[in-house]
Amino acid sequence: MTSAEQLARNTAANEALIKRKFPNETWINAENIKLNNLEMPKNADGITVAVSRLPVNLQEELDFIKEIKSAIILKKHGASVTLIPRIKRPDGKGFLPGPDAIVNGLFFEFKEVVGTVDKIGARFNDSRKQSNNVYIRVSNPNITKQRAMKYMSKLLNGRDYNGGYHGNIVFTFGTGDNQQTFFFRIIDFMK
Repeated sequence: MTSAEQLARNTAANEALIKRKFPNETWINAENIKLNNLEMPKNADGITVAVSRLPVNLQEELDFIKEIKSAIILKKHGASVTLIPRIKRPDGKGFLPGPDAIVNGLFFEFKEVVGTVDKIGARFNDSRKQSNNVYIRVSNPNITKQRAMKYMSKLLNGRDYNGGYHGNIVFTFGTGDNQQTFFFRIIDFMK
């Protein structure tokens, strides 16, 4: 299968899930989004965003930019990425936990790690309440793939872990031109 055929298949999977889960939502290509306070990252064309997801203040723009950067990386690897609506809490204060995106027909939670390797575990554990699938962008150059994999194996095989083994985990290590992305099933870390 060519990369164009795979992208078409991935896009169709996203569209089918969108139609089922968000039938009344309006969508926009991320390339057409203009923010009030920040500049959108380049290469966002082809990433679909729920109009209700658009940020309304500076803090939301900062969070949104992180999600768009993650979506751009996944897009470079042939993924179809759609940022989905957030669901408001019943009391109107903030949003309910939930996935950030649909990637190739699957719900995904996006996380970023800039701190220590322990933050990978904290972000991963947080993600288990939001989606079976997680994408973690590790922006700390001191955290290598080998170090992160060893940490994840220890975490997932520890007796205190109770987050389940279904789903996928995608890691990107590095920044700029030195990024490397790796795709795993969570069960791959089991001994």
